[in-house]
Amino acid sequence: MQPDWEAHYQRGETPWDKGSASPPLVAWLHAHPGAMDGQILVPGCGLGHDVRAIAAAEPHTKPIGFDLAATAITACQRQPAVGHEQYLLGDLFDLPATLQKTCDWVWEHTCFCAIDPAHRDDYVRAVATALKPGGWLLGIFYLDPYRDDHQPGGGPPHGCTIEELRTRFATKGPFRITAAEPPAACYPERDGRELLVTMQRTGSGTATQSPEATSTTAPTS
Repeated sequence: MQPDWEAHYQRGETPWDKGSASPPLVAWLHAHPGAMDGQILVPGCGLGHDVRAIAAAEPHTKPIGFDLAATAITACQRQPAVGHEQYLLGDLFDLPATLQKTCDWVWEHTCFCAIDPAHRDDYVRAVATALKPGGWLLGIFYLDPYRDDHQPGGGPPHGCTIEELRTRFATKGPFRITAAEPPAACYPERDGRELLVTMQRTGSGTATQSPEATSTTAPTS
C-alpha cells in the first residue's frame, strides 16, 4: 500500500526532505557544465530543491517539478524563481500530453525508491514516455536503504540492485545504460549505498555520446 503523500506534507512529516538539493545532483552539475539542457522532468519533486538546483546551474534549461502532492507543489510555487523552472501537479503514471515525448532529460531522485516495487515497470514506461527519443535519464538509485528498524517489505524507501535496473530499463525497457558508478557526493548516511546511473532513451533518432566521460561498466552490487 502506497503512503498518502499529501497527508505527509500536510502534517509536515517529510523525513526524506533534507532541506537542500541532492548532493549527487549538485556534484554532477558542477562536473558537467552545459551537459543538461532543454526540458528536464523531475518526478516526485517534493519541495523542489533539485528543480531549483538545476535551474540555477543551467539557466537556459526548463526544469519541471512534478508531484502528486498538492501541498508540495503549492510550496514550490511560492518559492522565488531562480530560472525558468515550473511545477506541475499530477500523477507520473498518468502523464499529461504536454509532457509526453517532450523532455530532453529526466532527473530521478527518491521517486523510484518510493513507489511500490510492483509498479517499477510502470515507472520505466512513464519516464520513457516523457523523454524524446535519444533523451537522457540521470538518476541516483538507493541500493541499500535498510537498517535495523527498516527491512525489505517494510515500505519506502525500497532498495534495488544494478541487475534489477539493467533488467527493467535496458533488457525489458527502451534504455541503454551508459554509466553506473558511486556518486561523487552523497548524504553521509548513504555513503556506499547509492548508485548514480546515466541512461539514454533508445528508439528513433540518432544516439549521441554519453555526457559521462566514464566507463559504462557498472558495479555488480
